[in-house]
Amino acid sequence: MTKFNTISKNIIRRDWGKKIIEFISIHLNSKLTYLGLPSPDAKDIEEWIEHIDEVIAFQCRDYPNPSSPEQDKKNIEQLQYKLSEFERKGIINSYVVYDGYIEEVVLKRRDNTGIEFALNNTIHIFNLDFCNSITSPLEIVEYDTGEVKKVYKFDAIKILLELQNLVNSKIKKFVLFLTIKSSYSGKELEDFNSSITQIIPSDISSYEKRIRFLRNYVITTVKNFFEHNGFIAEFLPTIEYEGDNKHKLLHFTVIGTNKKDDATPVAPSFQKVDDLIKERFITIDEEELVEKVTEKISESNLNSCNPVDIFESSKSYNKFWKK
Repeated sequence: MTKFNTISKNIIRRDWGKKIIEFISIHLNSKLTYLGLPSPDAKDIEEWIEHIDEVIAFQCRDYPNPSSPEQDKKNIEQLQYKLSEFERKGIINSYVVYDGYIEEVVLKRRDNTGIEFALNNTIHIFNLDFCNSITSPLEIVEYDTGEVKKVYKFDAIKILLELQNLVNSKIKKFVLFLTIKSSYSGKELEDFNSSITQIIPSDISSYEKRIRFLRNYVITTVKNFFEHNGFIAEFLPTIEYEGDNKHKLLHFTVIGTNKKDDATPVAPSFQKVDDLIKERFITIDEEELVEKVTEKISESNLNSCNPVDIFESSKSYNKFWKK
């Protein structure tokens, strides 16, 4: 059984995610809308609850098996109960729990019980904690046609950003947290290797190569999704850590800002992928977030492991956030 409340996970929620969320809430002078994949006991929402007003959650029944109405709904019911308690006590204003995998619900535009999926307001916190490999597809059945399709986790990110772009709001400022397993397979990733093999020594471990190839793929792909939907993407350093059962995980943080200039549909970019993939990772040592120094690899030093300090030194903050 997957554990969602490991020491490392708690440190990232508390010492990384919460600081960014509090910063956004103070900047916008309001509580925030959360969309994500919380555990049945909603530990991430619980940690950030003082800054959250609305929750949009997705919960599958029997991971990693395809959705089926015969599967047990205990995880969904547990999450619904937890959120209903928050709502009953007036801690949050509203919530919805969609039955199904996020890529399944987002692409079909409805969950497995027929509840329609739509975004009507700006999402301020996207918390996408993906359990399986980003290159592992899920087969879904189209609601109207019965056609079977293969969909990927990144398809969900792309559509969520497209929907965020369509929301009728002048101010769209948000954070996207993305956690993935450091597994590596698929031609999509192999195609990205050639561009960075020259900066990765051949005599480092296969794991150290793999996480750098993954970082390159994720940053390049997500950056493209952001910019082509009119959002400036500000990537904070990638966190590498150990989850349950010693699974190695990568945690990405992207702060999004809708561009001010409507003359072109593509948002400007203040960061180069070549620079981002030469940064040191952040890791966890003795329950603290620290720079990861890897022998034989020359990577850029980080000036801080505080996410707010890092963001406040960025061009996108000084151009579009600083008051």
